[in-house]
Amino acid sequence: MQLDQNPFFRKPITPWYDSNPACVILILALIPVILFAVAGVWTALTEPLFSPHVWLPGTLLGLSLFLAFKVYFRLRKRNRPH
Repeated sequence: MQLDQNPFFRKPITPWYDSNPACVILILALIPVILFAVAGVWTALTEPLFSPHVWLPGTLLGLSLFLAFKVYFRLRKRNRPH
């Protein structure tokens, strides 16, 4: 009798960059970036000379929030009991 080389019950191996600790570290590293972007938007909105450039910190804020939420929901989906 031959052994099945690819059983279905085997848990897939997660790469290190997609592991739970790496995702948590990424979210924690994004918090200062988000705060920096909020400070940039605040400065650009309060200073009339910088108001045409509010798009730059706004883009940084949007992309950072998008990535943080995406990684958070990936962690939540992975750790949810089936």
